[in-house]
Amino acid sequence: MKPLILNGKKIGDGFPCYTIAEIGGLFTNFTEAKRLIDSAKEIGLDSVKFQTLEAETITTKNNFFNMEATGHVSQYDVFKQFELSKELQFEVVNYANKIGITIFSAPSHIKDLEIMKEMKLPIFKIGSDLACHVPLLKEVAKLDKPIILSTGMCNLDEVRESVDAIISTGNEKLALLHCVSDYPTKPEETNLNAIISLKKEFDIPVGLSDHNIGSTIALGAASIGANIIEKHFNSSLNSPSPDDIVALDKEQYFELIQSIRLIEKAKGSGTKLPTESEKKNLQTNRVSIVTLKEIKSGQKITRELIDIRRPGTGLKPSLIEQIIGKTAKVDIPAEEPLKFEMLE
Repeated sequence: MKPLILNGKKIGDGFPCYTIAEIGGLFTNFTEAKRLIDSAKEIGLDSVKFQTLEAETITTKNNFFNMEATGHVSQYDVFKQFELSKELQFEVVNYANKIGITIFSAPSHIKDLEIMKEMKLPIFKIGSDLACHVPLLKEVAKLDKPIILSTGMCNLDEVRESVDAIISTGNEKLALLHCVSDYPTKPEETNLNAIISLKKEFDIPVGLSDHNIGSTIALGAASIGANIIEKHFNSSLNSPSPDDIVALDKEQYFELIQSIRLIEKAKGSGTKLPTESEKKNLQTNRVSIVTLKEIKSGQKITRELIDIRRPGTGLKPSLIEQIIGKTAKVDIPAEEPLKFEMLE
């Protein structure tokens, strides 16, 4: 797998899992956005991501959400509530750049690309709702920026079509996110193994955009090789949002990051060998062939005279049948690990 570079950080197998704080829909003004960005920077998140959208262009007025997190509610009304002005978007981007944390956005319509280009974002995220919007995918790809494509509601053929559309422009700076577009996602519907399937199919970085409650599923994704984790990120001081139920707060996301880094340390190379710590313990904590009684020089070794016990400094247990019947060359004390040089 060739790594993807996201604003200077290498993403892919063998590199740290890249973390994204999804703050779109979780702030309505600069004070709330600043609170989330400051928290993300403080706990070591790699990036924050928001949404560039207009209610007028994202949905028709007779379209409704019908999910646990939202209830039956007008999509237009929800999006209108969290629609961000052009001025606020620039203010948020400039602030994140100022404090040194990567920030990027996701369009909801091809029209949104104009303001996104003006903001000079280093990465473009494509949400699952637009994953099959081939005309938009090609326009984004032509900008020659890294693209993170969420694949919620997609089957594999649809993902292939979208990936092909992007790559056909000559832009191969692409990562995929497995995603289940339901809020909250049911654990039994999460299908984390799809991450592995997408990696095998496309040989590019693949992560998880997680809408489960809590952090357990995201941690599971990291443990099986997710290269990116995206989770909604909130603050109890901010305005209520339908996404609150699937979001992590500052303390929860910090714990998730720490757990991911611990798992990365624990995964290792995959080569089955004794560790450096185990090498020290091989002598004392492994078994070998030892004498039960004192054996005199010239005495034949019988099964009653030997046993398999710790320490591991004697002959391997697999040699015990070869040892029986041999003769001691020297006097061998009781409870002594046997060596070939003691026998003839």
